[in-house]
Amino acid sequence: MTLRLILITALASVSTVAFAQTVESQSKRTHRWMLYGGIGPNVYLNNLEVAADKVKPLNYSFVARLMWEPEYFVRLGFETGYNQLYTLSGSHPATGNVSIVNSIVPLQGVISMRFSERFYGNFNLGFGILYNNVTTQNLGDFDDSVLSLGDFAVTAGYRRDMSGRFTLGAELRGTYSGKLQDRNIALVFMAGYRLW
Repeated sequence: MTLRLILITALASVSTVAFAQTVESQSKRTHRWMLYGGIGPNVYLNNLEVAADKVKPLNYSFVARLMWEPEYFVRLGFETGYNQLYTLSGSHPATGNVSIVNSIVPLQGVISMRFSERFYGNFNLGFGILYNNVTTQNLGDFDDSVLSLGDFAVTAGYRRDMSGRFTLGAELRGTYSGKLQDRNIALVFMAGYRLW
């Protein structure tokens, strides 16, 4: 009887210690997965030779990013979104009124590095799907898309933890699309959510 009581007490102690270690190790996770989203204005750096004076360079960008963030300075992830590069409006005798919207959907890998508790930099590399939507009064609509390889972006950002799960911040981004050598600069306001 005494032997059974000693065994039960020993098993209870070992299971309690093992459970405590499991809970402790889960609460002291050394990495996290974050989902970020943002929106902001961008400015197209005009490289057009035809109708350059009719370009409206101020547009907008959406950003969506999934990041694996270990406790170290380097973090990895994937980014997509929507960048409206420029719009153009004008008229021509053959086509009548013309409206052009040029945009890109990037699909890029991200390498991020923290410089301090709140400041970081990102380098993105990948490709994008470039969309060119043309609407004319006399000839109808012409929509086209093409794959742009060798696209990249460079970002400097600020992020502040608002709670255990949410972050808010802003990024200054420069992007380059290799197919038509499109460049723009964006100021994106970001929100983040810790998935696990």
